[in-house]
Amino acid sequence: MTGRTETVEAEASAATATAAARRGPGRKRDEATRHAILRAAYETLEAEGYGGFTIEAVAARSGAAKTTIYRWWPSKGALAIDSFLDLYKREVPFPRTHSASEDLKANLRLMAKIWGGQYGRLIAGIIAAGQSDVTTLERYRERLVKPRREEGRGVLQRGIDNGEFRPDIDIEAALDALYGPFYGRLLAWLEPLDPTWAERLCDTVLRGLMV
Repeated sequence: MTGRTETVEAEASAATATAAARRGPGRKRDEATRHAILRAAYETLEAEGYGGFTIEAVAARSGAAKTTIYRWWPSKGALAIDSFLDLYKREVPFPRTHSASEDLKANLRLMAKIWGGQYGRLIAGIIAAGQSDVTTLERYRERLVKPRREEGRGVLQRGIDNGEFRPDIDIEAALDALYGPFYGRLLAWLEPLDPTWAERLCDTVLRGLMV
C-alpha cells in the first residue's frame, strides 16, 4: 500500500512539474509580447502624438495581432497610458531626504522639466480625448493621478510629523495648490512649464504651510 501511495505521489509530482514547465514558457512569451506592444505603443506616441495614435499602428510596429492587444487593453487610451506610465514614474520620482519641503521642490522642478516636453504633450492629448472617452480619463486618474497624489500626501504628512509644516494644514488643498497649476499651464494658459517657475510656485505654497 505504501509503495502504491508513493507511486501516486510521484506521478502527481511529475505531472505538476510538467504543467509548470508548460506554463513557464507561455508566461514568458506573454510577458515578452506585452513589453513589445508597450514599447511599440510609446514609440508610436512619440512619432505621431496622441491624435495619430491607433491600435493598428501599434500592431504594425510591434508585430502583434490587434486581437492580442485588445486582450490586454480595452481601448487605445488605456494602451497609451500604460505605455508611458512606468517610464514616467521612473523619470519623475519623489525623492526622500531629511526635508519634506526640499523633496517637494525637487519633484516639482523635475515634473516641470518633463511636462515641458513630450510627456506634457501626451498628457494633454490624453486628457483632451478623455472629455469624450470616460474610460480613458478614468484610467488616467486611477493609474497616474491617484498614486501620485498618495505619494504627495505622504510627503506632506512627513513634513507635519517632522515639524516643518503646521499640523492643521489641509493636505488635499495643499496638493491642489502645488500641482493644479501644472494642468492650468498645460491645458488652458498655454504658458511654459519650466523648473524655475515650478520652484517659485513651490516656495509660494510652502510659505503658507510652514510652522
